Amino acid sequence: MIIRRAEPGDLAQIAQIEGLCFPEETAFPPGMFAYLIRYSVALVACEPAEKVLGFIIGYASGTGGAIYTLDVHPLYRRRGIGRELIKALEEELRSQGVLTVRLEAALEKPEAMELYHKAGYRARELVKNYYGRGKHAVRMFKTLK
Repeated sequence: MIIRRAEPGDLAQIAQIEGLCFPEETAFPPGMFAYLIRYSVALVACEPAEKVLGFIIGYASGTGGAIYTLDVHPLYRRRGIGRELIKALEEELRSQGVLTVRLEAALEKPEAMELYHKAGYRARELVKNYYGRGKHAVRMFKTLK
C-alpha cells in the first residue's frame, strides 16, 4: 500500500468511496472533493495499480488543524488503512506547524470513534444534529507530539 497526495485523476474513485461510506444527504459532492484535492491536504491509500482503497482530507490553519473526512472502501476495512492515513495526515500537518488536530465523528459509527480513540483522539463535546436532524457527532481533539 502506498499513501500519496490525492490528484484530480483520483476524483472518481474518491467520490465512489464516499458514496459507499456516507448517505447521500451527508456525503460530500464530487465538486467539493475537486476543491479539497486542490486546496487542502488530501491523501489517498492506493494499491500499486493505483486503485484507491481509502482517503483522508484535512487542513492546517496556524497551529490548529482538522480532519474533514476519512473514508476506507468497505471491502478494505480492518486492515490498518485508516490508521495509516491518520498517521500520514498528522505528519503532514505537523510539518506545517500544527500542534492540535480536531475532528467530528458520528455517534452512530462506533467503529470510527474507536479508530480515532486508538489514534489518540479524545472526545471533548457533543455536537447535536451535526449530520442532520437527530444525527449527532462527537468533537474530538489530539495534541500532536
